[in-house]
Amino acid sequence: MTKIKICGITRDEDAFLCRDLGADFLGMIFVESSPRYVSPERAAAVVSAMEGPRPKVVGVFRDQSADYILSVAAEVGLDVIQLHGHETDQDIRALDMPCIKAFRVGDVLPDASPHGAADWLLFDTLDDRRAGGTGRRFDWSLLAGYPRNKPFFLAGGLTPDNVAGAISAVRPDGIDVSSGVESAPGIKDREKLNNLFERIRRT
Repeated sequence: MTKIKICGITRDEDAFLCRDLGADFLGMIFVESSPRYVSPERAAAVVSAMEGPRPKVVGVFRDQSADYILSVAAEVGLDVIQLHGHETDQDIRALDMPCIKAFRVGDVLPDASPHGAADWLLFDTLDDRRAGGTGRRFDWSLLAGYPRNKPFFLAGGLTPDNVAGAISAVRPDGIDVSSGVESAPGIKDREKLNNLFERIRRT
């Protein structure tokens, strides 16, 4: 079964709905320039409100210090770190936590081999202005050349309408969806989320 990560969580009700629908991961963005930024204090409140079994909580960071990342991880209760900038394998090792390393895909597939310390990779759409949440897809056929020596998430432009086709074409280990299930940045849409999970279950 393809793992499901819903990113850009900012509200209790969205976290609860994703949990109830069966999400495997919830992403929270700690990059202040993102329209889906959530403060560590607010994120901690959302996580603490989820009683009982819950999805793994992923903290998304970009070119931030290890000390800051680890302090946020401790405050919020993060399970996984996602790095969306120019971080090196040494940076990943310094965190000593499960890590997703994100790559932005343009005309060619980036070389992920120097990031062997990452537990997962994530391939998202290249955008010069934004590091994620673009709502646009890249050429998925580029992933035909990926050696599959490490599990990966597919991101970028995924919606309830195209997610089944994406899973069939790419066979990712996980999918990462943010803007495709929103009514506004950081505000998830109940109908879109329901449709997304329903269509994934049919694949």
